[in-house]
Amino acid sequence: MNTNKLLTLIVILLASFLASCSNEQGDNWVIFSEGQSRQARIAEWYAEDGQSTGYWQPARTDVLIIMDGAAAFLQSNSESFHTQGTPVWERLDEYMVQFFGITLDDRRIVYANYFCTDTERDWRKEFIMVMDGGQCFFQFMYDADTGEFFNLRVNGEA
Repeated sequence: MNTNKLLTLIVILLASFLASCSNEQGDNWVIFSEGQSRQARIAEWYAEDGQSTGYWQPARTDVLIIMDGAAAFLQSNSESFHTQGTPVWERLDEYMVQFFGITLDDRRIVYANYFCTDTERDWRKEFIMVMDGGQCFFQFMYDADTGEFFNLRVNGEA
């Protein structure tokens, strides 16, 4: 193989590798890669009684479905929020969101991590976990195969 063809092949392989490692993102959201989700170890937090765990990378379509249905899900679980003023589900555009793909047994789940406070860390690259913070920090899960929203958790107040 001549040098030009070899160089071209290397560039194509490198570009493919970098594309698979990069986060897909919007203005206020980011999808974490399978490897980044594995590093966050979220599936292990939720595994029960020997459930198998794993990781995958959600697609943009998964995120768009979640963002479209989040307000209704949060409103139907309004008792989880101790809101004063405008309800959370009416101001979701003020939140940043991280999406992680996890599996529990054979269920493909998207873990959605919402937060309204900018942190000193790069939220597009690092998992943001905060104790307390109230309704400024909440998480829920979405089953990518059934379309079910579930397991809403809202941080407590310190």
